[in-house]
Order: sequence, then C-alpha cells, then structure tokens
Amino acid sequence: MAAAFGLLLAGAAGAGLTPGPEAATRGIQEALEHLNRGRYGLAEQKAADLATSVDRAAGRAWAIVAAARERRGEYADAMRAYRLLLASCQSADLRQHALRRIDACRWKTQPAPSETAPSRRLSQAEVAEFAQVSDQTFTESSEHFIVQARNPGLAKVLAAQAEGDLRRICRSVLAGQDYPHSVEIYVWPTAREYAANAQDAPEWSGGSYRIESRDGQQVRRIDLTQLDDRGRLATVMLDRVLPHEMCHLVVREFFGDCPCPVFLNEGLAMMAESEIDPQRTLLAGEAVIAGEAAPLEDLLTGRPQDAVDVHLFYAESFSFTFFLHRRLTPEQFREFLQQVKNGCATADALQRALCVPPEEDFPAQLDAAWQQDAVTEFQILRSLKVPTTAPAPADE
Repeated sequence: MAAAFGLLLAGAAGAGLTPGPEAATRGIQEALEHLNRGRYGLAEQKAADLATSVDRAAGRAWAIVAAARERRGEYADAMRAYRLLLASCQSADLRQHALRRIDACRWKTQPAPSETAPSRRLSQAEVAEFAQVSDQTFTESSEHFIVQARNPGLAKVLAAQAEGDLRRICRSVLAGQDYPHSVEIYVWPTAREYAANAQDAPEWSGGSYRIESRDGQQVRRIDLTQLDDRGRLATVMLDRVLPHEMCHLVVREFFGDCPCPVFLNEGLAMMAESEIDPQRTLLAGEAVIAGEAAPLEDLLTGRPQDAVDVHLFYAESFSFTFFLHRRLTPEQFREFLQQVKNGCATADALQRALCVPPEEDFPAQLDAAWQQDAVTEFQILRSLKVPTTAPAPADE
C-alpha cells in the first residue's frame, strides 16, 4: 500500500523532463522503487546523491527527496527540497506540482486549532441553565441554521456551534465541500418527545437527520434530544450527535441519489465529531491483533445490522476511513469521494484518486496497509494508557 500511495508523487516526479545519462536514469528508477515501497530513507539518500551530482536528473531527484520527506511528515524539510526542485527544473508540470506541494506542506505546519469539545467550554452554571425546559419554543437563526428549542440560551449556543461544525466538516472532513442550503434544527426536551417527532428515528438514537418535501420544496432538518435519562443536559448532543448527523446530511447532499457505502458514511460522521473517540481506535486495533477483524471486503460492502459485532463494525469503519483521510492529500481525498459517487468500488476509486493503474492485488495491499496502521494507532494509545472499553454505536 505504501507503493500505491507513493506512486502519485512518483509519477509527477518523472513528468516533463528529458532523461539523463543511462546511469542517472537507473538511479532515478531505483529511488522511485524505494519511494513506492515506503523505504523513504533509502529513496531520499539515493535521490539526494543524484540531485547533487547529475544536473539533468536534479529536478526528478529533488522531487523524490521532497516526496520522501513529506510522506514521513517532515514538512519543513520537504518544502526546502521542493524549492530546490523549482531552482533546478524548467518543466511547467513539475514546477506546478512543486508549488502545490509547498502549499500543502505549509498548511500542515500551521498550528492545529484547539479541538475542545463544546461541552467542555460550558460552565457548570450554563450546563444547569441549558437543562431547563420552558413551555415556550424559542427560535435562533444563523447563516445556515434555524434552531428551535425550549431553552433560549441553548438555542443560541446551538446555532453558533452548528455553524462552526459545518465549516469544519466541509473544510477538513470533506476536503472543501460547499453547503449552500438552510437546515432546521429541532431540539426536543425528552427522548419520548424526540421519538414522537423525529420521523422514522429510533428512540435510542438521540439525534437524526432527514430531507423531506414540504409545500413542493425540500426541507433539511436535524432532530436532537435536550436531556438525558436523568433529566440533565445531554452534552453528547453538542459534542457528538449534532456534528455526526450534520456530516450525514452533508454527505447525503454530496452523493445525491448515488448510495454512499455505509462504512464511509459512518466513518466520516464519526470523524466529524468534536473529539475523536479513542475507544474505536483501540477496538479496531485489538481486533486486528487478535485476528478477529472483519475482512476488508466485508467492511466495504457491509451494513452494521448484518455484522456479527456492531461495535466492531463502527470501530473498523472509523479506523479505515480515518486511515484513508490521513494518507491522502485533500485533493486526492476529494477525488476519491467523487469516484465513489461515480459508482466506483472503493479500491477502484482509490486507485483513480491516486492516478495509479489498476492492480489485481491492490485490495490486498490496501487491507495490509490499513491493518498495519490500525495496530500502530492501537499501540500508540496503549502507550498512553487509554483503557480499552467498547464504544457505543456511532448513532447512539
């Protein structure tokens, strides 16, 4: 799988340049082979030697050096190599590639925004206040949302939070998807009222979305539950349920009448939650280590209701989707979604997004790379002593 993820950069590295001497050409091919197989240190060393000794090979060689550094997460060093590429190459295609990668690396070196769960920003007094239920319904509007709740403060907070969640989902999770529509958000005080008003939503869900026809127009809505079973503010509504259901809605708009694979739909929605749930990563990694993970082919085409373990289905869906999202550039991930929307199977869509030729063993490579990543992420969390407990299904 490392080979497949390296091939896009490798292909760009070879574009538009006149081949150098025979020895340099062999050296470039050896460096590309190292890059494609994930041997980034060897690829960088071989290419760096060529870049400083063979002028005609310098452009391609610096591209390989930069790609190896970028794949290792060494973004500042990768930018320096891409700038050396610009200084040594006249190929318009390769120069454009270098400029795009410099921008991507610069973005990745920016400090990450604080992803604090909304409920953590509330004082105890606010939590208590937002648990109050009035006889009156209050409406709060924002650019994209019309919130109706039986608590004026909660309605205001939800409108602001929904705008922030939407921006984050469209920019980060879905790689730049636009959302020009308005959404109605209804907050029902109790699970019973939620179940009575959220059409076709199971009572246990606590939140749902739908697109319905009203007076000849499509209306987009999200239904939420204000209080938990103890009568306290359901903070999970802010932290998990609202962004989760919103992501489902945005994904539905993107795919339209084309079905989105369940693993991808749920994986993206779990990624959209305000805080990543480490229990899903732990559960997926533990299943891989124990040899109990579902075959990737079953995950890519399955449904939670058909899974032997619904918790594991959600955990693996999150793990695999998050793996792809981290490995692909935003442009590649967007293209991957578009290819899935066009009807491609997941592996085929991924190969097209990476601009690599079809390979019969690609699904097996993909499965092996994901499982290795799942184990690595599990080991990192275990080293941080995060306890292993089964997470709740994502839509609860």
